[in-house]
Amino acid sequence: MPITLTLPNLALLPSYVAALERSWTRDSDQDPEGASAQLARIAQNADKFLASLTDLEGRGPPVVLNDGSTVPRLPRARYWISDGKFAGNISLRWQKGTSELPAYCLGHLGYAVVPWKRGKNYAAQAIMQLCPLAQSHGLSWIDIAMGIDNISSRRAAEKAGAILLRQFNAGPEADNQEALLFRLSF
Repeated sequence: MPITLTLPNLALLPSYVAALERSWTRDSDQDPEGASAQLARIAQNADKFLASLTDLEGRGPPVVLNDGSTVPRLPRARYWISDGKFAGNISLRWQKGTSELPAYCLGHLGYAVVPWKRGKNYAAQAIMQLCPLAQSHGLSWIDIAMGIDNISSRRAAEKAGAILLRQFNAGPEADNQEALLFRLSF
């Protein structure tokens, strides 16, 4: 089934809320605490919540790393993957004026598809649809990093046309796990 990428919006918010009510978040299939926090923010002010998901200028607060140090927030855009209802999300982050990323940022993309909609190539389609959007922000390529054991993410990157660059240790910010770095050039 074909998907579309859309900015987070009120039309898809009910199906996003339904995913949160199943304890799904973009970070985990089972994150009751994170889901509850988002549900509370939506209940408080849905428009403000939706607006908070994108920061094209990187004006948000600094990011606190695991060691307590802070680094500047990068510009980011989050898109919802839709098949008529919320099916997942894909986020793009970048540095203005370059395709390079700072050392503390492992990749340009983060993506997640809700468990009940997996196996339909939604992630690969989303990556391919994100390419023109990445180009509009001045990028010549996107790097996609993932844990070495994340087979579904690897398959999505490969189906989208990304090439494996290397295996590496992701460092303390990612619990020193072994990771893979893919690149998709345009």
